[in-house]
Amino acid sequence: MQAGKDEAFAKAVEWQSLSPVQSWVLAWARDIEIARRPDLSARYAWAQGHLEHEDPALAWEGLRELSAVLDEAMKAVRE
Repeated sequence: MQAGKDEAFAKAVEWQSLSPVQSWVLAWARDIEIARRPDLSARYAWAQGHLEHEDPALAWEGLRELSAVLDEAMKAVRE
């Protein structure tokens, strides 16, 4: 997380724009939302654990679930 923040601030200086910092803050808030909600946290852990499953159907389901969790958390952050 720290490396991402440092990169965002470096890009903000380079680009003379706050956009990289705003993007980092949204990603940080999304991650906090996942961590603070047991339902999202459990779904996130399950999804990550299945991304490289040997069964392609389970790997695909893990990817779909990960996307759904990230979308739900981002929606909650933006409300």
